[in-house]
Amino acid sequence: MRSAEFGRLVSDLQADVKLREEFHRLGGDVEATMRLAAAKGYRLMRQEAEELIQSFAELSDDELDRAAGGAWNDPPPPPGTGG
Repeated sequence: MRSAEFGRLVSDLQADVKLREEFHRLGGDVEATMRLAAAKGYRLMRQEAEELIQSFAELSDDELDRAAGGAWNDPPPPPGTGG
């Protein structure tokens, strides 16, 4: 079962690109992820840190940006429409 802390961190990661990049740069190191979380005020269980790492492995940077609302998914306008 996920803790409220994990939910708060995930929400904050979706809203804060810099925070997300800090965690992503750890490259899957569970201990480093737990230390960074603690330094940022989040208390994670080891299993939650592993789940967080797995979520980064499953999504590319572009996908993470889109999930956090950092990119538009609108298709380009058709050629010749002046858009």
